[in-house]
Amino acid sequence: MKPCRQMPDLLPAVSGRLTRISIPMLLAALLSGVAFAQKPVAPSANTSAKDPQSPANIGRTEVVQYLDAIAAKDTAARRATIDAITTREAAQQRQAEVRRKILDLLGRLPERTPLNAKTLGVTRADGFRIEKVLFDSQPGFHVTALLYVPDTSIPARRFPAILMAPGHSPAGKAGDYFTAATLARNGFVVLSYDPLGQGERLQYPDPNHPGASLASRPTGEHGEAGLQPTLIGDAVARYFVWDAMRAIDYLAQRPEVDPRRIGAFGCSGGGAMTALTAGLDPRVAVAGVACYNTSFDALLASIGPQDGEQSIPGFIASGLDFPDWIELMAPKPYAAIATYSDMFPFSGALTTVSEARRFYSLFDKSALGAPSTSGHPADPLTLTTPALNADTPNTVPLNAPLQFITGPGHHGALAPIMSNIVGFFLRNLQPGSDASHPFLLPPPVRGAPNGLPSGALQVTPTGQVSTSYPGAVTVFSLNKQRAEEIISHGGPGPKGQSLALAVRKVTGAVAIPSSTTQNSELLHASSGPIVLSSEGPVHLRGVISVPHSPGRHPAVLMLVPASILGDDAIARDNKAKFDSLAAAGNLVLAITPSPAPPGNDDMKSPILGPFYLLSLRAELVRRTLLGLRVDDVIHTIDYLAARPDVDPSQITAFGSGHMGLVLLHTAILDSRLKHITITHTLSSYRSLIEAPLPIGAPEDILPGVLRVYDIPDLVRALHPRLTETDPLQGTDDLSQDSTPLNSLGPPK
Repeated sequence: MKPCRQMPDLLPAVSGRLTRISIPMLLAALLSGVAFAQKPVAPSANTSAKDPQSPANIGRTEVVQYLDAIAAKDTAARRATIDAITTREAAQQRQAEVRRKILDLLGRLPERTPLNAKTLGVTRADGFRIEKVLFDSQPGFHVTALLYVPDTSIPARRFPAILMAPGHSPAGKAGDYFTAATLARNGFVVLSYDPLGQGERLQYPDPNHPGASLASRPTGEHGEAGLQPTLIGDAVARYFVWDAMRAIDYLAQRPEVDPRRIGAFGCSGGGAMTALTAGLDPRVAVAGVACYNTSFDALLASIGPQDGEQSIPGFIASGLDFPDWIELMAPKPYAAIATYSDMFPFSGALTTVSEARRFYSLFDKSALGAPSTSGHPADPLTLTTPALNADTPNTVPLNAPLQFITGPGHHGALAPIMSNIVGFFLRNLQPGSDASHPFLLPPPVRGAPNGLPSGALQVTPTGQVSTSYPGAVTVFSLNKQRAEEIISHGGPGPKGQSLALAVRKVTGAVAIPSSTTQNSELLHASSGPIVLSSEGPVHLRGVISVPHSPGRHPAVLMLVPASILGDDAIARDNKAKFDSLAAAGNLVLAITPSPAPPGNDDMKSPILGPFYLLSLRAELVRRTLLGLRVDDVIHTIDYLAARPDVDPSQITAFGSGHMGLVLLHTAILDSRLKHITITHTLSSYRSLIEAPLPIGAPEDILPGVLRVYDIPDLVRALHPRLTETDPLQGTDDLSQDSTPLNSLGPPK
């Protein structure tokens, strides 16, 4: 048996103590510096530049089509619900329902505890001062922030304030200096903070490269941080939105701030956090959300889901979509801000704002505007210059509560429309000000802001919370503590039919044994490549070997990560196992469950593996990659059991790594599997909660699984139908290049 591959240990500080973890061979790439380029990386759904319709990628494309068809049904049902809302009372009921649903999906928000706020330094700038702020959103969970306070000659004057969340830049709050400074020069107190995984709040810092992350970049940090909360039924967004809510707590207690005039603004990932915060915290009086608003119909058809905190499990399945974030704010002032060439489709922003405009009009008729004599461009998608409210041909007054601020450029290109953005906040938070002529700083340039001393935008002594405050907690340690509180300890888990029902609910598997309509020609297929049908448009590709002797034969199913006809070492070893099983008189079928192949487009971070974004897409509609693969296996067993040359009482299966976990779940749902043999498979989701840095785990993640059962419950239920060797712990490398099946013994 080959040992599980491990690399030299690292000793990162976790929860104030040194925890030994193993890192796989990706360490060399991480330490090369290539993965740590300290600049924003715009997410892309096609970094591999592969044609999704090519024969090599069609299997993966089919899974995307299947999931998107489910999403389309959910979004269509939601639109019908919204269309039926015609009164303010019904709109308010919808707001209450949506807020409840979102809070349920996030998980219970933490309790308010002392902020322990500190000012660690002050820098004077032209027209304002910058205070270095540190506060605790949860006990020991430090948030680094910069407070911009305008100069004033009026004693005890209270300013309106704006909470500012940065986009997905490693610089975090420091990257928002020019926008924050512009707002401060216009008379706003601005609190610009680091979300977790950005700026000075890396959750997975590389001890050998200060300021770099073992998760590569902010989106990798967020994705990694989201895996473990998902297992206990939470969404990592709860940590993000709670940081923002506690930041509002901090602003509200500042003597310079009028707590009745607190707004929120953010772009890209900051736009996502602003949308969540404004929708869930009633203290946000005004919101501006940039380069985030679109629709799921448009997003899924283009770049797809992009980040852990933006993709709340079950969100689409719960009847929710992007317009809900805007509609939760009604009738408060809201600016939806978009650029025409944004990676978040502008077409989706148009439809979202159009829906939200009608919703807002149930509270305030001015949101609809009035018929215009001059008119708007016939097609808003042809706009090339800044525009206001291009979603409607009506003239919408500037004091209407919903504004659509748009302009040319790609993702985050706000300079051409910054005057409109600042004017929106002036108009709504500083009534009587000259909102048509805001003060604007020159466009930002690369490098440190001119005139500021070195370190002016750094709060902690070392530039990282983890090294400045070794006892600080992390999302990992907070989630571990929360898991202890909500997961039952001791006693048996569900059994029998209760366990089967739990598996279906958690995995989202829908295939029912013996329900597949069979192709008569395929039932007599001879040895060679074969293509079988699974759910919807999904097809499974594999290789079959049929004995020459007459009669019924035992059948062996091999679940493999890639075709056994490949030329890599694992494919060759699996082919050898395939041949040996066939030589022993078995009908053998080697199948690669969907999705296949892996996608380079999902490489937010090497530690997340090549299926991460696809897992987010599945979770949005309450499906999982593991559940999709369970469906694949059930349909494959249907095929084997229906063949005239197979003894249906003699079907066994082999799987390694992720595929072993698929077989564990399938065998609970399908008793036709006489025996399964697995190796190098995760042995416990609890052990994954204990891992400071899970490697290659997204394929195994099941939302809320630990609230219902754990893998040992499956193992106990399958005795004696199971042979398991070399089980893995959560601290082991779970990535897909698992042990070849040739190392396993004969079928039982």
